[in-house]
Amino acid sequence: MMIQTAFGNKVKEIRTNMLISQMELSEKTGIDRAQLSKIEQGKVNVTLDTIDRISNAFNISIGELMTIESIPNLKPFVKWAGGKTQILSKIKEYMPSSYNDYYEPFVGGGALLFSLAPKTAYINDFNSELVCVYECLKNNKLYNEFLTELNNHEANHSEEYYYQVRDMDRDDSFNKLSKTIRAARMVYLNKACFNGLYRVNSKGYFNVPSAKKDKVLAYDRENMEELRKYFINSKITTSNKDFEEAVKNAKKGDFVYFDPPYDTWEDKDSFTSYSKDAFGKEEQKRLAKVFKELSDKGVYVMLSNHNTKFINELYKGFNIHVIEAKRMINSKGDGRGNVEEVIITNY
Repeated sequence: MMIQTAFGNKVKEIRTNMLISQMELSEKTGIDRAQLSKIEQGKVNVTLDTIDRISNAFNISIGELMTIESIPNLKPFVKWAGGKTQILSKIKEYMPSSYNDYYEPFVGGGALLFSLAPKTAYINDFNSELVCVYECLKNNKLYNEFLTELNNHEANHSEEYYYQVRDMDRDDSFNKLSKTIRAARMVYLNKACFNGLYRVNSKGYFNVPSAKKDKVLAYDRENMEELRKYFINSKITTSNKDFEEAVKNAKKGDFVYFDPPYDTWEDKDSFTSYSKDAFGKEEQKRLAKVFKELSDKGVYVMLSNHNTKFINELYKGFNIHVIEAKRMINSKGDGRGNVEEVIITNY
């Protein structure tokens, strides 16, 4: 499957660079456009005849067409409320067959980003410590300092130590600390806290209790190294802005994936405490406005949310796909289980 995906990416990359549409490639190869779309998405195990037709259409050798980079199996470095790992296949099913630049203004743990591994991406989050981690992955010097800090956290871990690290953000000088210190603290707390829950109080202080672990493995070295390679070898722009500001430069043909704090259920406890600033109904309305503005510009837009009446009304007129997902993070065990979500697209 990974070879199919890599081959599909190569075909799409060459076609895009040559300014050839899928329809034009279909005419040149005699391969149905829908089949070409599946090939580019890595959903088809191509035959030698298909490879020959595509290479002839591009006027390149079969060897050049088949020289493909292996796709690393990148995984999120933190457990994140609202993370999309478990429904990635459903999200990718509803993605556009091709697009230019990738935007994710609520990147969170980056499950979709890492699964797609786009060469050019603009990622953003309003959690500044999380963004510090992404910035460390982009710079070898910061990356090494970041790992050193994580190793220190692992070595010094204890119940008392956890609360000392947790209370660092109570100090007025916290925001003046280096990116590497804040990034490592964030990852360590995520791995050592109760249920991997990220939550802050009204003052913006991290307030999740300890999971009471004897030992903490703060990171998977192999995965972290693959993430570093991806960031170093790709054009990834990181930011810590408002979501509207983060997508203002998206152009026709680009793809924007919105995964905001979800709209709350009327009769259920919903976790949305990613930051001290609540993402309520007014913010959901503003997000819907931005969604429509991007759509009018010709940007491919996708959004995930709870399947609530409010969300359905906000996005009336767009394509609303209902899916079932599992709620994986909740302070109460009986608060986890199946919930209905929606994937909304403008295409």
